[in-house]
This record gives sequence, structure tokens and C-alpha cells, in this order.
Amino acid sequence: MEDYIKKNINIIISAFILISPVLDVLTGINVHYLSIPITIGMLVRILFLLGMFIVVFFFYQKKRSIIPYIIVGIFSLFFLFGIHSNYLKEIQSFVKTFYFPLLLSNLYFIKEDIHISKLTLFTTLFLYLIFIFVPLLLGEGYQSYEITKAGTLGFYHSANEISGIIAILTPVMFIVLKKSNHYIPKIMLLVMYLTVILMMGTKTPLLALCFVIGTIIMYYWIHWFQQKEMKKIGISVFVLLFGIVFLYFILPKTNFYKNIETHLDFLGVDNVIEVFGDEKLIDHFIFSQRLTFLHQTAEVYRNSNGYQKLFGIGTYLNGQEMKTIEMDYFDIYYHYGLIGFLVFFGITLIPLYLILIEEREESFDRYMVRVSLLLVIFLSLFVGHIITAPSVSLIVTIIILALNDDRSINILIVGSKITKRQQKIIDEFRFNDMNITVKTSIPKNKIEFLMFKILHYNNYDYSIYIDNKMGNGREIASIGSGVDHMIILEKGKELEKKLIGIKNNYE
Repeated sequence: MEDYIKKNINIIISAFILISPVLDVLTGINVHYLSIPITIGMLVRILFLLGMFIVVFFFYQKKRSIIPYIIVGIFSLFFLFGIHSNYLKEIQSFVKTFYFPLLLSNLYFIKEDIHISKLTLFTTLFLYLIFIFVPLLLGEGYQSYEITKAGTLGFYHSANEISGIIAILTPVMFIVLKKSNHYIPKIMLLVMYLTVILMMGTKTPLLALCFVIGTIIMYYWIHWFQQKEMKKIGISVFVLLFGIVFLYFILPKTNFYKNIETHLDFLGVDNVIEVFGDEKLIDHFIFSQRLTFLHQTAEVYRNSNGYQKLFGIGTYLNGQEMKTIEMDYFDIYYHYGLIGFLVFFGITLIPLYLILIEEREESFDRYMVRVSLLLVIFLSLFVGHIITAPSVSLIVTIIILALNDDRSINILIVGSKITKRQQKIIDEFRFNDMNITVKTSIPKNKIEFLMFKILHYNNYDYSIYIDNKMGNGREIASIGSGVDHMIILEKGKELEKKLIGIKNNYE
């Protein structure tokens, strides 16, 4: 069992990421129709966290992985000592908040073995979109807002969490779209994506899309300017202007625009520009009263005793749940005190810092992953429910690990038969900073083929195809690394020479 889990750790984590949209649908049903204190989504995610701890601590023998759990466990005792009511709900809130640092620190210990395909993340985004788009077409689903504002959320419950997931996965969508040559599916996906984010009624996904497009334009303009390709810059400006004109005509028909009009009418102003002339209007329109909630929570914190200032005031006051600020950094500080704030970000920032300081070769893929990380940082401050929500923080963890500069070389070898001599060569190179995956069978049907593509798409630095009689084995190899990094060998000849060549390219 241990060897099986270690060998398939990427598939296990990828499978859990892919079922996240379903878990969140079940959470929506739980909240709207049932009265169960803990949702199935939260329960499964807790079991996943505990399972990953067991795998890392016992199977990978990473004994230091227990340290963050000990630190959080000790802090939780001090925190609960200062709480005088609603212990069960406080524990639930505590687990949700500290889920992210524990998961990130845990998976960081096996970061060299974690290679989650961008197509896995893209498919997860696609599933989230589907569970909103289909109910939208059928006139079903839940509303994004309880009163006044318009918007549909499909079968999900939390508008902030789902908006956050869609926002931070938007750069990944552009990574996959850039590599695809199938234009009709790309157009259909973009139409569905735009329909969903405009009809949800929330600001976050649309603003995130504008931010991502802006960063992509900067990336290409810099490269084109350096290469003096002014024609491409001119064409991109034309496309950008066309997109702006398109949004100008389409926005008034969307829930996003209707909500802005409703909000302005409620505030008694005629246009958005008037909002910026009054601090209270800015708070209400831009921050959705988050600054007001920040002031109220800060006042409760100031009136708390010294112990609570250190270990937190909790999320309940006089038996009543306090309104969260929905600005993650402040929610963590006030609800869990100075010590809790230091514990949370001490555990989180250490692996993030160690990943970011490594030297890396810049590429469009890595650039887009960094854009996702920037969105995480900004959305955690201005929107909330990003690093304090397990459903979102799972995606955040994978985004951070995707920045890891893996010094090992990942190679996929595809062939219907591997000889003893070839296997000996492969085993020798596995001890030489090479992660080699051997696939001797091809998917038997379209579903298996699709799952292979989702789990392994561009996950390897190189793929070696050594059997020209293996059906669509060549296509399997190209999925793993892309055509440009695929090596074709006749009956496995010169396998050792090719592996040596690959190794030398990385030294």
C-alpha cells in the first residue's frame, strides 16, 4: 500500500482536486436543505488533510512535517482557553482557518514528488463553470445574493469562495488555451466562462479577468518590443479595443451591470465617479462595507483583555456570531490574536519564501502561475474567503507548489514492452535526479484516454516513445511532454544515450 500511494501520489491529489467542485455542490445542498452542523465537503477535506499527514509523516518519513501540527495544536488550546461559549462552532471556524497553513506546510515536504498537471486545474475550473452554467440555462440554482442584487450561483452556496476559485484559476485557463489548436472548443469555453462570470453578479471574477488580460498584454508587449515586432503590437491593440467595445455593449445586459445600477440607486448617486467623493460611499460601493466591519471588529478587539489580544477574541461575541470582515489578514489577526497571526503566517510564509527565492527559467506558464499568486494575495485582502476557506486554499496550495523549482528531471517512457536491459538502464538513471514514469499500456477507451490527458498533460520535461507498434502510444507520449520534447526511438535503441543527453542538458 505504501509503495502504491507514493507511486500514485499525483493521481491521488489530482483526483481530490477534481472532486472539489462536486464537494462544493454537496455543501450547497447541505446548507440550503439540511441542518447538519458540519458539511460533507468540510468533512472530506479534513480527512484528506489527515490522510496527507499520514502519507508524508509515515510513508515519506518526513518527521519534521509534524512540527506545524504541534504548533497549531498547542495554540488551539490557548485559544480555546480564552473562549467561553460556542466551543463546537469555534473549533469548526478554527479548523477552516488553519487548514491552509497545515496543508501547504505538509505538502511542501514532498514538493519534489508533486507534479499536478495544469490541465487538472483547468478541468476543475471547467467543472465549476458547468455547475453554474447548466443551472443558469435551466433557470435553476441558488442566488448569489439573498436580497436586492441579482446573480446566480448554480448549486453552490458561497459567492465569495466560488468567485475566488474562478478568479485564481483564470490564469491557468489561459495557459491551456494558449497550447490548444482547437479553436471551436476554445471559443465555446470562453463564451461559457464570460456568461458565468457576468451572470454571477459578483465583481471579483470580471475584475480578475481584466487584471489577467492586462498582465498577458504586458508580457507579450515587452517581448515583442524587445524583438521589434511592432506589427504584433498593433494587432493586439486592435483586438484589445474590439474587446472593450464588445464589453461596452454586452455589460448592460448582465447581472454584473444590473447590480452596479442597483447599488448606485441605493446610495443615491448617479454615476460611479460620484462614489469616490465620499469615504462612506467608497466603503459601501467598493468594499461592500468591509471597512465598517473592520472598524467594528477592531473595536471589540480593543475592548478585549490582554489574553484575548494575544490569542484571539474568537468568532462569537455574547453567543452571537460576529460578522466577518471578509479581509482575510484582518480576520486572522483579530479573531486569533497576535500569536495566532504569527503562527498562521509563520507556517505559511516559510515554504512560500523558500519556493520563491529559487532561481527559475522564466516562461509564460510560470508567469501566469505568478499572476495567480498575485490574485491570491490581493483577493485575500479585498475579498476574503481565500486563505481561510478550505475549498479555495486547496487550489492556492497547488498554485504555490506549481512555482516550485524542481531540480529533478521528469521523463515519461512509453512502450508496450520494456526489456530487462532497458529496465536496468531506467533504474540506474532513477538514482540520478530523474523521475522516470514507464507506461506499457494505452488507455482502452475514450474515457480512460481523457483521464490520462487530464492527469498527465505536459507534466513531463521529456517523453520517450520506444515502440512504433503501440497503437496511439505516440499520442500518449506527446500528451506527456508536448511534441517538441518527444523523442522517438526505434525498438528502444540508444535509450541510454538519450537519457545521458537529457541529463547533460540540465547540468
